[in-house]
Amino acid sequence: MKKQSILLSIHEAVNNLHWESPLIQEKAINICTAIFNQYIWDKESFFNYKSFAQEYFTNITKSKKYYYIKNILVENSILDCDNKYTFSKASNGLPKGYRFNTKFFELSKYSSNNLTFTYSIDKSAEQVKSTSSNSIQTSNWSESSFLRDYITANLDHLSFADNIDSFITTIAKVRSDELVTDLNEMDEFIYLSLNKRTYRYSKQKALKLTKETKQTLIKFNSRYYISTPDIFIAQKEIQRMISYTHAVFNLKNKLYYCSRNTTNNRLDYNLTGLKKELFTKITFKREFLSELDIANAQFAIAAYLNPDVDSVFIEHAQNGTLYDYVEHKLNLKPTEGKQLMFRIAFDKVKSTQEYKNVRLLFPAFMDWVDAVKAQGTYKSFANLLQSTESKIMIDGLLSFLIDQGYDVFPIHDAIRVPESRVTAVRNDMSNYLASIGLKCKIRLK
Repeated sequence: MKKQSILLSIHEAVNNLHWESPLIQEKAINICTAIFNQYIWDKESFFNYKSFAQEYFTNITKSKKYYYIKNILVENSILDCDNKYTFSKASNGLPKGYRFNTKFFELSKYSSNNLTFTYSIDKSAEQVKSTSSNSIQTSNWSESSFLRDYITANLDHLSFADNIDSFITTIAKVRSDELVTDLNEMDEFIYLSLNKRTYRYSKQKALKLTKETKQTLIKFNSRYYISTPDIFIAQKEIQRMISYTHAVFNLKNKLYYCSRNTTNNRLDYNLTGLKKELFTKITFKREFLSELDIANAQFAIAAYLNPDVDSVFIEHAQNGTLYDYVEHKLNLKPTEGKQLMFRIAFDKVKSTQEYKNVRLLFPAFMDWVDAVKAQGTYKSFANLLQSTESKIMIDGLLSFLIDQGYDVFPIHDAIRVPESRVTAVRNDMSNYLASIGLKCKIRLK
């Protein structure tokens, strides 16, 4: 069996079907490519169903034929459909869910030497571009052509280490100790990935559902899942392999995407979602890239926006010690301070003990968070901070650094910079942020 990618295997399955015309066949390929890229973009498991509305398919096919094409893909086991609609006001309505048939992701193939997660070597970049016309790289730009050209020109100079494929296999591994199944370690309210969406459940409700399905409630990173540890690990590793290799393939073959997010105006492009470990295998004009970031950036920006909140909050936010302070005062484990502050600031406010504890530490800050959310939704505070971050880091700092002649890569609250320019960029970055009144700690990571 020749080595080839999962997406190429899907394309071959589509091409092996009988289609009434080459144009309809091309539209079927475009549907599969777009869905595949949507899973990558959303970092979603290929084993889960995702909801795709009529508008999604018509936007890809530019035709009312989408229904006929979609049905053929389902009937021939290329796509699976759950045939489930929801119309409740609470859920805002969910259309049917789709996923690729699991035969394309069989665990036996995953563990063999017969399948890789990259395109076959004889598939050129031009061929891939022609079959990816509706993938994520077609996002509309809300930026000036100058900034687009700057990002693209710098991406053109990236190179990957020769051992990148074996490295991806290594970093895709999931250790069993990364999964938390101890009920005592779980929060009272959790985010549970279930039925095409992520829901906020009470722990007791989630445990009841786990019992009914005779599976295990698993915490991985900050999300919860209902599965069994062995199956979850195998599926997560496949998802990672596909995602990481797809990202590298796009960069190698100059398949770029770049846009400003309409919600918070953040700049999203190939590097903003790249796994951090992959940067250790990337060079820019033969130099490795170092990261300069703002410590506890979201809350340093909060202190910048509102100097009237608690002085102790402002002090630690500006000094980059906010998470350590919260962990010390509330007797939390390392990294739990950051997780807690993000839940407090960006989640729906509930009358749980952890919210009360933070309110005791920072009463004025919490009153401000409540007021901002009350004027919109619980996401309003996050959007406020992230849109301000974008104005500072992209519209301000990046523009300034470009004028100084630097080649840099912005990544939300951080900047990737060639190692030889770290000191110079750090000094200019510090001077610029100070000039606009943003007091913060800049870290070399």
